[in-house]
Amino acid sequence: MMAATETTNSVSEKDAAQLAAIRATIDRLDAEMHERLIERGAAIGTLIRVKGTSRPGAAFRPGREADMMRRLVARHEGALPLWTVEHIWREIITTFTRMQAPFDVAYDAGTPGPGSTAHGDAMRDVARFLFGFTVALHRQQGALDTINHIRESGTDLGVVALAQPAAAGAWWRALGRPAGPRIIALAPFIAVAGRPAEMPALVIAPELADPTPPDLALFAVTALAPEASRAIRAASGTVMAEAGRELLVALPAATSVANLSARAGFDDVAQIGALSRGIAIGDIAVDHVLYQSVAGA
Repeated sequence: MMAATETTNSVSEKDAAQLAAIRATIDRLDAEMHERLIERGAAIGTLIRVKGTSRPGAAFRPGREADMMRRLVARHEGALPLWTVEHIWREIITTFTRMQAPFDVAYDAGTPGPGSTAHGDAMRDVARFLFGFTVALHRQQGALDTINHIRESGTDLGVVALAQPAAAGAWWRALGRPAGPRIIALAPFIAVAGRPAEMPALVIAPELADPTPPDLALFAVTALAPEASRAIRAASGTVMAEAGRELLVALPAATSVANLSARAGFDDVAQIGALSRGIAIGDIAVDHVLYQSVAGA
């Protein structure tokens, strides 16, 4: 009996020692992460002093953010869901960006009617996933109201659903006017099975002061010829949205739009933004003009 008791006690003591060591490791890692965040904050403070943020849009670098997300995907491993890491990273990015240039976020909650509640809830989730819980959200009735809010604020960003009711018409025609709002990013940027906040959307911002060269240029066009869609696909582009003859088109940034317009029969061509291509992980249905596919983890 004595030997058995001693063995049980020794096992319990060993388990307790292992748990204590694991918890000490977790505490150390937590402290290191906090220290790195403090260090990052100090670096942002120096950045603000060096470059300032007086120009509208000076703090936003969607191309740099896309590169950060690509590096995150490349190095990620283990059981922690990738979308959890992405959300944490985006919360950090938003917080430090707002230190440089304060902004709120408007989101397209849909027009009143059947399904508008579900649409609004889904778009609110997208906005929270992208920008976190410290930024103020402004609920808007539809894409045009969201764009108007961005234009009037001069500083705020917006999130607009890619799929819109027919009543919304060619809402993208409200973009791209001189010094007006532009599309700057695609959501979700990382497309992976099971992720939350997966409703396809576009991020819209005031004109950026120093935009990063994009992968894709976005245009509003009027398609006069029936073969327009075929010509767009032949140019490695895609139609992202359409309303009658009005198209929202994504094309590789190096595409000669003048030559394509002549072949496809475009009229009233206006550039309304630019995008970095997203990442699609595993066997998931995406538009391969908008997303680059990589193998699943």
